[in-house]
Amino acid sequence: MCYKISKSNITRDRKLNQFCFNKKRFNNFNQKGIIFSTDATISFVIILFTILIFTLNLSNTINLTERELTQLELDQKAIFITDSLIKNQNTVQPLLGACIYDEEKKRVLTNNIDYLKIKQSSGLKINTFFVESITIEFLKTKQIEKVIYNTQNTTQCTSIKRFIIANNQKAIIEVRICKEN
Repeated sequence: MCYKISKSNITRDRKLNQFCFNKKRFNNFNQKGIIFSTDATISFVIILFTILIFTLNLSNTINLTERELTQLELDQKAIFITDSLIKNQNTVQPLLGACIYDEEKKRVLTNNIDYLKIKQSSGLKINTFFVESITIEFLKTKQIEKVIYNTQNTTQCTSIKRFIIANNQKAIIEVRICKEN
């Protein structure tokens, strides 16, 4: 308890006032300390939430990038297989080359494929990738021929379309490539 200074007991009152002054100053510092501690705690929590949000965002980005890389690899295989199909000749595996060979010119006729070889093929599997189906749409007659090689349930598939000549008719070939789950 703090008292006012009286003239009778000046020394006792000075000591008491000194104590009261120190107590007020201590209370003032205590309040400043509480404010500082609260401010520091709030700042620390905000920084932790920021780091958490950054980590979650980074994790989502990594997962998205992984899916995109898998799709990119699938697209790349599909393009390579389709280009090989319409630009090469392979007597062992027609899905890697079904072009007609011109004996007179001693070369393959690119984009001119032998449709019967494709129909007789048993399918193609490279590592975890496989040819699910090939569809040929003849432009003049609007006839659609589809050859299915594999009926596995898979979620990752892509298809590539190219203009070709099949049976001496202009056509569009669609090669559907899938990846095993």
